[in-house]
Amino acid sequence: MALMVRGGILENKDVARFTALASDVSVKDQIDFMSRCWFSLAVKRTEPIEHQYIDARSNRTETVRITGHPEYGIATIHDQDLIMFVISHWVEAKKRGLAPTRRVCFKPYQFFSWMNRKAGGSAYQRLREALPRLKTTNIETSFVFDKGQRRNERGQFSWISEWKTTEENGKIRGVEVVLAEWLFESIQDFNVLTLDKRYFGIEGSVERWLYLYARKATGGPSGIWKESFRKLYEKSASLQEYKHYAGRLRELVKKNDLPGFHLEKRTSKCGDEMLFMERTEKREATGKTSAKQLMLVEKTPLEEAWENVLEIMNRHLGAPTVNSWLKVLHLAGQEGGTLVFRAPTKFIADTVATQYQHKLLRAWQTVGYELETIRFEVKAAKKVAN
Repeated sequence: MALMVRGGILENKDVARFTALASDVSVKDQIDFMSRCWFSLAVKRTEPIEHQYIDARSNRTETVRITGHPEYGIATIHDQDLIMFVISHWVEAKKRGLAPTRRVCFKPYQFFSWMNRKAGGSAYQRLREALPRLKTTNIETSFVFDKGQRRNERGQFSWISEWKTTEENGKIRGVEVVLAEWLFESIQDFNVLTLDKRYFGIEGSVERWLYLYARKATGGPSGIWKESFRKLYEKSASLQEYKHYAGRLRELVKKNDLPGFHLEKRTSKCGDEMLFMERTEKREATGKTSAKQLMLVEKTPLEEAWENVLEIMNRHLGAPTVNSWLKVLHLAGQEGGTLVFRAPTKFIADTVATQYQHKLLRAWQTVGYELETIRFEVKAAKKVAN
């Protein structure tokens, strides 16, 4: 049975087109949530989560302050599963040419099946507790999303605007969630990453957030990233004392079982403890994926970003232009701050470089790539345009 999303899908009448089973939809998460922890690592946390940082894309100092209801606390990193669920199905519906709205209706078993989790009493209880926390958690930020673009304003939002459950004999039979408008707008340009479904098998809060951080941080061509223990501690907004948090990181390095990553403890020149992270599951030559790996090994991070860029260009230029001039390009790779494409002919390379390079560069920056220029070559690798 397919997930039913109110609005675009139900009104479309062509419901048969959207037949993806909940368990088949790849896991998507909004990129900006993965740089710092916007969720509590502890249950019923009431102490605010506060972040201040310089945004690499805008070079501006941004602030985030997250507070929760005294009764429920701040939404936890396990509550985030429900946000991922809604985002993933929104992206899937959008890819199928449908136009879903912020209102999503589903049955609990679809949610549990999507996470490969048994529909037991504890799973229902987690779902029941997550809904009010997501609704009453307030996020106050120095930036506002306006159709994928940030404006220089302040705003205060929640994760979801509304929720409602249908119950029978004390058990939840149906759930209705309305995604917050600001979050809905922020994913319009597919600013999301595909995650490994084994993520939902991670029970510990620290390692859950570490997986999300590593997934984004290692998204470059090398698949490698290093971060100091102290910086990871600050970005995770953990309530633990630093010595205990650092001890937990050392334990994770020793176990080294984070899905899809190799971890090592290293020491900086200043003597600081560093966590070395490397993606171990890269694209397979056959293009086949395992049930556990799903889309994670099907596409490289650069290829995933290219798909998102094409969606953005579709909005700006229209499908006929994108199909004729951009989809025929072969993404060759990234060389520092330069992205390299190969075109079938010199004419196509020259035309794209002249007419579309600036918009392409902006689109790549929108999905988080700090590029300086794009180079276009012919398939024979002869440089024809800059």
